[in-house]
Amino acid sequence: MSKYDTDLDYVILDIDISREELEEIKAEADKIISEKKENNKNLAVAYLKKAQCIRKLYSGKTPESIFYDQMGGLFGEEKKDIKEFLFKALKLLPDMPEALMQLGLLNAPGPFGSKRFRERAIKFFSMAIQLKPNYAAAFNNRAMNFYDLMYEYQFLIKNKDYIKKSKSNFRIAVTDLTEAIRIRPFDAVYYVNRGIFYSNLEEYKEAVEDFSNAIHYASDALKDGLIKEGILIFTLRGKAYTELKDYNKAIDDFSESLHLKPEHDKTLLLRGKAYYLAGEKEKAKEDITEYLSRKRKATDDASRNEIIRIIGVTPEDIL
Repeated sequence: MSKYDTDLDYVILDIDISREELEEIKAEADKIISEKKENNKNLAVAYLKKAQCIRKLYSGKTPESIFYDQMGGLFGEEKKDIKEFLFKALKLLPDMPEALMQLGLLNAPGPFGSKRFRERAIKFFSMAIQLKPNYAAAFNNRAMNFYDLMYEYQFLIKNKDYIKKSKSNFRIAVTDLTEAIRIRPFDAVYYVNRGIFYSNLEEYKEAVEDFSNAIHYASDALKDGLIKEGILIFTLRGKAYTELKDYNKAIDDFSESLHLKPEHDKTLLLRGKAYYLAGEKEKAKEDITEYLSRKRKATDDASRNEIIRIIGVTPEDIL
């Protein structure tokens, strides 16, 4: 039997599980469903497994999928099948928190999603938590329903009322993630997620602590995932160190990120900013020159505007 059977939360965060293992889990579930020899509980679990595996096997990968398992890339028939199997599981076992969690993920809105879907997702996650109070993944996923608001908070709306409301939601997310960490204190993903919310709350000391814990506890598979998806934990911590004016530590973190993923242009600019603020103008100049050479056109408006946005000065002020 698959190792999945020892922990129903295992595939939620998409860490350290292969396509072959997911196919094996699905085959086991199909066999139980077709034979109909099991009791209601085991049959319900089989439907749940089948729903989860279809979601994992056919959903699109996004950078956020490491931290928050959204339903990206699933359309029509696939979503319909997942919903059908989840409802069959709940018909057999109405108080099944894992199935309710999956319905929450099915409704998770993602970036720029509707408030209606977010509220529906939160409702399902809350029901799962009520039935299973130590359900760390449900606390995590309920918190991450507010992740998409960061896009709007940073790029779309700047009015004071919206900022106040957003920060209130971020605080709710921190509370849920703190509970997830209490339940599973060695899970690096939960520290990363909480650190991101702390950063958006401008609580950078707490963010640094969380990112440091994430680095300490991260498995090789998670570290590899972070590198591939471009959400570099050292870059996140380096940004927090920059806000704390601890520029030397920020430079060290950005340099480590660039060692792991040399092509990450934004990290190069962030290190240039840290050098500039630390008074190391020549090293800042080197990073900005390298950035512009990668973009090939030193006069390109988009590249110039990105430098101004991240560093806060025009390229001419440094070059």
